[in-house]
Amino acid sequence: MAFVRLLGNTQCRGPDGTAVELGAPRQRGVFAMLAVNVNEAVTTDSLIDWTWGSDPPSSARNIVQGYISRLRGALEAAGMSKVAAVRRAHGGYVLELPVEAVDLNVYRDLVLRARAEEGAAGVRLLRQALSVWEDSPLGGVSCPWADRMRRVLELERLSVLVECHEAELRLGRHRQLLGELRALADRHADNEIVVRNLMAALHRSGLRAEALNAYADLRWRLADHLGVDPGSETQALAAEIQGGPAAARLPNAAAGTLSAPPAADPPAPSQLPRAARLIGREQEVAMLDGSVAAAESERSLRVIQGPPGVGKTALAVHWAHRVAPLFPDGQIFAGMHGSEDGSMAQGPEDAMRFVLRSLGVPDPEGWASLDELAVLYRKAAAGRRLLIVLDDLGADVSGELLRDLCDGATVVATTRSTALQGRLRSWQPIRLVRLRELNARQAERMLAAILGEGRVGVEEEALPRLIQASGRTPKALTQVAEIALSRPHLSLWDLSRILEARSEARPGTQPGARTKAHRDNRTEGHPDIPTGGHPDTRTAAHDSGPHPNSPSGDGIGT
Repeated sequence: MAFVRLLGNTQCRGPDGTAVELGAPRQRGVFAMLAVNVNEAVTTDSLIDWTWGSDPPSSARNIVQGYISRLRGALEAAGMSKVAAVRRAHGGYVLELPVEAVDLNVYRDLVLRARAEEGAAGVRLLRQALSVWEDSPLGGVSCPWADRMRRVLELERLSVLVECHEAELRLGRHRQLLGELRALADRHADNEIVVRNLMAALHRSGLRAEALNAYADLRWRLADHLGVDPGSETQALAAEIQGGPAAARLPNAAAGTLSAPPAADPPAPSQLPRAARLIGREQEVAMLDGSVAAAESERSLRVIQGPPGVGKTALAVHWAHRVAPLFPDGQIFAGMHGSEDGSMAQGPEDAMRFVLRSLGVPDPEGWASLDELAVLYRKAAAGRRLLIVLDDLGADVSGELLRDLCDGATVVATTRSTALQGRLRSWQPIRLVRLRELNARQAERMLAAILGEGRVGVEEEALPRLIQASGRTPKALTQVAEIALSRPHLSLWDLSRILEARSEARPGTQPGARTKAHRDNRTEGHPDIPTGGHPDTRTAAHDSGPHPNSPSGDGIGT
């Protein structure tokens, strides 16, 4: 079988081991871009943007075409014409190749399989996944895209390595890990989880003084670089090593004035909405995956930012379900309503009270102070693996609320605001994922998933025009697909013409957007779209409700 290496020096080999001549660094980079997105079309504009950034040469399109032509020739010269091909597709190019021929996909598949196992079996799969890596990823590639992707992949690997170390520590392999943990802590001295694992291994190996020195160094670095203290779990470990009482690691509160959370069997909330089918967001999911355990500190925050309708909530909920097994003590979903009018937006105290109720803490009547509520929250969250999803943060969200929540949980938030990262940078390392519209190929895949391959295959020529008319946000595509489902006798080509005409008649209206009247009555909300001549279509449109394949039924499409 053919083989593509991305997790090391970028290369491609044929079934007989013949090396493919991938050319100069930028041409090699174009091949890597196609390989990362194997079997998915990458537009020419994306290839240009990823290769040169904001300042491409005037002949960039011709240069990319030349790269593609030479890559095709190189694949044929290596005898790979039967197993791999670069083809023109949807305004760009696609590398057609078995998914398992790309080492990045092999690595990620092994990680997913490992997370479904427990104990030694899971560790073996994680070690097997890590062994797929040869060296720093995308070697021999030089372009802005490679620099960004390299950082994402290296964080992803660090996350998996830390996950593996934690599993091995649970199996009592602390002595075998000492050398690897020491070397990793030297390279990532500010990473609290890495240092905490080293502290645990040293302590269990009888090296108490070295463990305390590692903690002291970490505490100094976090204070000097970020202005924060180590998290509660790290403080608890330090207290255990020092032999001090558990209470020594908790923040000081007004003694006797705050009631403690329930001590026995606290509830494990499971509040995540049903996940929508996610299409075309593989890279964004990988960026979130890469920071599960490898964030710069335990208090890191993940923010999904983008305009309305691009699927921020759908991505957050999909990812939360994906990592839920890592947070067995509870997953909390809080709607903040920050993009709505002020009467609907959740205040910081209201949001914290909701989280406390979710954790089984009685509502502390009469206490409006966020600081007092935060003390209760830290006690309730201490020693627990929690995941909190904050949906639809407003531009004026309380930084204190986010800081307090991150002190006891992994937090992922969605927002339309572009100002959030700048406002919080001074105290909080943030992993920001910016969502954009789907590309043409992803939009086609989404329509095919909702309408069915049969209908899309018959009217394939109409798809580009329909996508152009409706817009490439998941919300707009879902709405247009619902129209098509409710009018099965209306061709997609005719539907695209109607949408174009409506957009021209209503300047400034986003294609596929619905007014209040549209939302009130799905059929009569589109009076300019005929039912297609079938006498029962209008009634069926009223009675059928959302199509079972449509993600809009989940109520999390924004």
